[in-house]
Amino acid sequence: MSPVTKTKLKLGEILIEQGAITPLQLDEALQRQHLTGDLLGRTLVSMGYVNEQAIIEALSVQQGMDRIDVTHTNVAPEVLKLISSDVARFYNVLPVRIDSGVLVVAMADPLNIQTLDDIRHITGMDVRGAVSNPDDIHAAWQRCYAFEVGSVGALLEELKDRVGTEDLSLEELGQQEIISNVDNLVELAQQPEVIKIVNLIFLTALQKRASDIHFEVYEEEFRIRIRVDGVLHEIVHPPKNASIALVSRVKIISNMDIGERRLPQDARIELKIGDSLIDVRVATLPTLYGENVVMRILDRTAVRIELEHLGLTPQNFKKVNRVISKPNGIMLVTGPTGSGKTTTLYACLAVLNTPEVKIITTEDPVELQIERLIQCQVHEEVGLTFAACLRSILRQDPDIVMVGEIRDLETAQIAVEASLTGHLVLSTLHTNSAPETITRLLDMDVEPFLITASLEAVLAQRLVRVLCKVCRERYVPDAAELDELQVPVAYRKDPKFALYRPKGCAACDYVGYMGRIGLYEIMLVDETVREMILERAMAHELRRYARKNQGMVILREEGLIRCIQGVTSPAEVIAKTDSYED
Repeated sequence: MSPVTKTKLKLGEILIEQGAITPLQLDEALQRQHLTGDLLGRTLVSMGYVNEQAIIEALSVQQGMDRIDVTHTNVAPEVLKLISSDVARFYNVLPVRIDSGVLVVAMADPLNIQTLDDIRHITGMDVRGAVSNPDDIHAAWQRCYAFEVGSVGALLEELKDRVGTEDLSLEELGQQEIISNVDNLVELAQQPEVIKIVNLIFLTALQKRASDIHFEVYEEEFRIRIRVDGVLHEIVHPPKNASIALVSRVKIISNMDIGERRLPQDARIELKIGDSLIDVRVATLPTLYGENVVMRILDRTAVRIELEHLGLTPQNFKKVNRVISKPNGIMLVTGPTGSGKTTTLYACLAVLNTPEVKIITTEDPVELQIERLIQCQVHEEVGLTFAACLRSILRQDPDIVMVGEIRDLETAQIAVEASLTGHLVLSTLHTNSAPETITRLLDMDVEPFLITASLEAVLAQRLVRVLCKVCRERYVPDAAELDELQVPVAYRKDPKFALYRPKGCAACDYVGYMGRIGLYEIMLVDETVREMILERAMAHELRRYARKNQGMVILREEGLIRCIQGVTSPAEVIAKTDSYED
């Protein structure tokens, strides 16, 4: 007779059995979960059917784990030392006690079995999970680890030293047969030091507000850098022979093919680090000396995309609001890669995102998942281009459409057709200024009469770093700098006129800047501009008209204003904007 396998009950079934919810409530929650993709427990709590404590009790039954209240738990120092504060925060756990040689760990997410596996590797002990309230774990973590200050930096330095020791010696990886053995790669990626380093890199990136993490392999070295406010900074410099283990660790947590090192791979994962829920887009690239990895980080809990917080002047804010309030037409946001165009579009959609309208986006990639938006991911390799996706979107009866980028004539024509049939279309284009967008559309062979019939406004933008308010220093610029900034004569004659530049202090990590702000120029398409488009006017003619008759402030001029206000430095404005002689 074959052994009988006990089937694990589903969470919903346990809650019904406990009398916490009814079958009808479960059915409604499952339908909501299918739409949102959220966890069933979170969905039930958000719908008000159960509280978090009921979910915790049900999960403890489902996973066969004990329930534990860590509110007043006193953890012995020797137990706390088994898991550092950064590791505990990364996994949202708390070591509680040791029972017969087994480490008992309170978990906020008992469904994440990978957490227990990682902690086993880190501690070298058998580990048993216990279910606890996430808020209680966070409070206990702050209480128990209060003695640890600045541990991320200290541990990174410690691990940076250890990565070259015998414990993490990867010299044998130079042998091709070892490299090609997937089991060996998995074993290397599971080493405690490797897990700690990767986890702490993520923590450091979050602490420093980084947007990207770069693993870069060169002939003689291996560098790990993070991009903060658009600028790369090196955070740790492990030895070259550690690269395969660290890259393999990233590939494991990204569910990539760890054995494939000859082809690029892409993945998107969700990580919960303490209280932060972050999306990570991972891309590998085989190079001459090994695999490079870039991880784009989006901290959902830190993102607040609101139009009024982007740095628009009151005049530009009113203009943008007036344009996006129209029932149809096209608004284009332009600028180079990394200038914040998608963020501006999301901010506009946040204003428009009401229950009365249907908004559909087509993006490559989907940068941020937003409630009540229908978001489509472009897959050009299977023929789902922006144009193909946009064509299908228009059959879904949308009110507002966002197109990630207009790259070709076909996409431009469909966007125009959408606006002419009563849709508001928001999109981006790669041009240096607002007036040059018209020239770009004409170069793409979009007919002038179609541009004039659909285009409502063009918003050009750049991102500049914000000076640290603690250490910025006031100085008098020289004549060459005044000329490059195109400072008006009236300012130059003022003996009190001065600007600000970065200095560097502990508050800004000795960089001199903290955060970024946008510079914007907006050109409205009024009747005169439409006539000029039909006559195929040059960009400088459109710029001259917009400055004189619409009060358009060009990017360099807005940058100068921000310099005078002490918001940014002349070096940032000069580097990010162009000067014009109209």
